Amino acid sequence: MTASADPFKTASIQEIKELNARYNFAVDEREPDAWANCFTKNGVFNALLEGERPVGTEQLKKFVYTVNEAFGQMHHLTTNEIITFDGNTARQKCYLMFFYKKNGVLEGTLCTYDDWLEMEEGAWKYSRRDVFVKAKFTDLKD
Repeated sequence: MTASADPFKTASIQEIKELNARYNFAVDEREPDAWANCFTKNGVFNALLEGERPVGTEQLKKFVYTVNEAFGQMHHLTTNEIITFDGNTARQKCYLMFFYKKNGVLEGTLCTYDDWLEMEEGAWKYSRRDVFVKAKFTDLKD
């Protein structure tokens, strides 16, 4: 860190990384209110599930049940965040390592997130989150 580091930017980077973690745990632990609260009121999630693009708090809450039904037990891990700022908006690109177990089968997918973030009520939230598949892992062992 240099002497010219911007304290707002430094704090915001940490807050956005924590937002990523809260998002991950909320969807993995089936907490629809906590997960939807990671998004702005009109937030959009462009999901891996075909045809799934929940918009707004209520649709986002319902999606938590949809995704858990589709994938079973899930574990989201994010890393390698690149975050840029423009006033009260930000962009983030990061990797997602996504593991899921359903019907005794453990699989994984390496993805990237492309995020748009906004300050809403004093906190960083996703206004749009897109997920893209890079590689799939099959026949994993517990």
